[in-house]
Amino acid sequence: MKPVDDITARLPSSKTIRRGIQGFIFFSAIGTLLSFWWKRPAGLTEMLALIDWRFMALLLPLIALDYWLGGYRYRLYFDGKIFPNVSLWDCMRSNWANMFMGAATPFQTGGGPAQMFVLWRKGVSVTDSILVSIVNFAATLVFFMLSSIAALYWIPPGLLGAGFTPVFQTAFMVVGAIAGMVLLLLFFPFAGHFLISKTLMFIPLRGGRLLKGRDRLLLKLEREIEQFGSGFRSIVKRAKGKLIITVITTILLFSGKYVMGYVVVRALGQSVPFDLFFGLQIVQLLMIYFAPTPGASGLAEVSASWLMGKLIPAELLVVYVILWRFSTTIIGAVIGGFVLLKELGTDKMQAPATTTLPE
Repeated sequence: MKPVDDITARLPSSKTIRRGIQGFIFFSAIGTLLSFWWKRPAGLTEMLALIDWRFMALLLPLIALDYWLGGYRYRLYFDGKIFPNVSLWDCMRSNWANMFMGAATPFQTGGGPAQMFVLWRKGVSVTDSILVSIVNFAATLVFFMLSSIAALYWIPPGLLGAGFTPVFQTAFMVVGAIAGMVLLLLFFPFAGHFLISKTLMFIPLRGGRLLKGRDRLLLKLEREIEQFGSGFRSIVKRAKGKLIITVITTILLFSGKYVMGYVVVRALGQSVPFDLFFGLQIVQLLMIYFAPTPGASGLAEVSASWLMGKLIPAELLVVYVILWRFSTTIIGAVIGGFVLLKELGTDKMQAPATTTLPE
């Protein structure tokens, strides 16, 4: 095992990370503007002149509501009663950081750690952040399952091709399996510890240092899982209603994203069936949520063009996709980049809390 100081010395400096974030924001903005100008459809000026700005104005409160709900899902638990107290504003900031790193990394892998970093600087232990994140993720999976059932009723048979229904049903079963594993982790956390420990035992290790390192890791993991399980039992015992509120908030959060897309369509002068539009957006969210590209880039645009092409004229698709992506993803990601820049630019932080939870 290498000394901690040696490992730390190999990590990028905060100055390097700040420059990376600044570069990502700058080049992403330049690239988006250039690609839009290069691939702009014929008659773009005329199309922009036809935009109904009354509908576009509705995007501002919808975007604000999206950010508020994203932070409120965490503020529900970080209210100082069971877990440390974190203001709604800081919960929103952590959610923006999640949006930025989720957009900058494949499979959104960086979103969770970025959010935990901001919360950690506000005094929340990593274990508590993971627990609340998993609770919210479980609510998201519940939303996926409920909305998928609705989409099967809202989308007319054959609209997306004869092979669409089996594929969508397969995706539904995959989401259901993931939801089952997440719920197993929440209600029976030591089952997860058992699987991890058995997996590590199968890895052939040689040398006393590696074996001792594995044993220390398993011991630390056992302590963290014990705190994790204690935290969730405390939520179930003392704040059961918050679990229901979390599901409702999650439904409102993602439904608001769909409404943003609908508002963009109406702003472009298109009258589309509300239920069918929602159904197609549900399909798209399932397609891009676990996308391997950073921020689902590429796949999001292609899937939006394919699905919305059933409702929107081809000449308006580019404008729709760009306005939709800016409203639902890019603006929040840019704000999150500045949030991380500020966090990396200050040394002031609260000590991470070790929450003692009553049984």
